[in-house]
Amino acid sequence: MVVSDSCPDTKLRRVVVRPNRSLSWRQSRVFLGAIAVPLVLVSVVLALKGYWLILPFAGLELAGLFVCLYLAAHAACRCEVISIGDSLVTVEKGRERGRSMAGHGGPEQRTEFARGWVRVQFSGPARRRYPRRLWIGASGRRVEIGGFLADEEKTELAAELQRLLSA
Repeated sequence: MVVSDSCPDTKLRRVVVRPNRSLSWRQSRVFLGAIAVPLVLVSVVLALKGYWLILPFAGLELAGLFVCLYLAAHAACRCEVISIGDSLVTVEKGRERGRSMAGHGGPEQRTEFARGWVRVQFSGPARRRYPRRLWIGASGRRVEIGGFLADEEKTELAAELQRLLSA
């Protein structure tokens, strides 16, 4: 998901790039509960009938599902902010503030470029059917942006960045 906004007072333009999310962390927990309740009920009934070995495997299944949901929700909290000012272009990568599960957030990586030299470019896929990569950079340094976006979204992001840089 790409969101673009501008601040009329400072002439600062920002593009915020986030991955698409199908479920929030709260919705993921509700889904886990909806799966866990019938699984535990069936497992207990079968354990009472003598099939006690099903209980540890049901627990392992729930633990595996929890780990997968947690990792997916954690990866969905990524965020990239591209700020375009009068003389600088800043790329910040990190977690969304206030939305990450641990309550932490903010930029983990920050890169600045002189605006007059900044170029947005695509690189072809290394192999067939792999997504293209979108880069922003200047003076021999570059940073990949939107690595979690689909190719169509990367094309839209590149067009938006070109428009903002040329304005």
